[in-house]
Amino acid sequence: MNRAIKFKLKNGKVVIIRRVRGTDVDAMIEFLDKFSRDPGAIWTLQYAGQPKKDKKGAMEFYENPNNLSIAVWDGRSVVGMASITKQRSKHPYYMGSTAGIGMFLLQKYTHNGLGTKMFQLMEKWARQNGVKTLTGEIRHLNIPSITNCIKAGFLITGIHHNVAKINGKVMHEYSVEKILDE
Repeated sequence: MNRAIKFKLKNGKVVIIRRVRGTDVDAMIEFLDKFSRDPGAIWTLQYAGQPKKDKKGAMEFYENPNNLSIAVWDGRSVVGMASITKQRSKHPYYMGSTAGIGMFLLQKYTHNGLGTKMFQLMEKWARQNGVKTLTGEIRHLNIPSITNCIKAGFLITGIHHNVAKINGKVMHEYSVEKILDE
């Protein structure tokens, strides 16, 4: 993804979706901190008060050609992000054919088609980079993400029981997978 994309929300507001670069590291750390306090974050690995991301490591991740991170910008603020990472990209048996995905979107920006657009952009990058299978993990109570993944063509391929306890509720995670057409 080399160019920014304008995306019109249902309320008429226009946001920008573009690739994250190492120079965006401060904005991304700020977003993850903000997201960790968002009501929708409860279903993710993000949590309020978590340690800040390592700037150097984050910059290397954003610049690594085996990864794609995209962000949704509302003005100067990041309001959503998605990432895709080729797994075992240097292992001779796998040849980088599998990639893990993740997505975070502030709750007030959901239900606008942004998740669908980010899935499309990640899938396009995956195809261009020789990826054949996309994988991810979703908490079982994260109904919006499960719905979006199924809508995007993912299948639930497994469940990991008792992976977390949030607000007194035991959480399970679904493994999801999408095999890309040739």
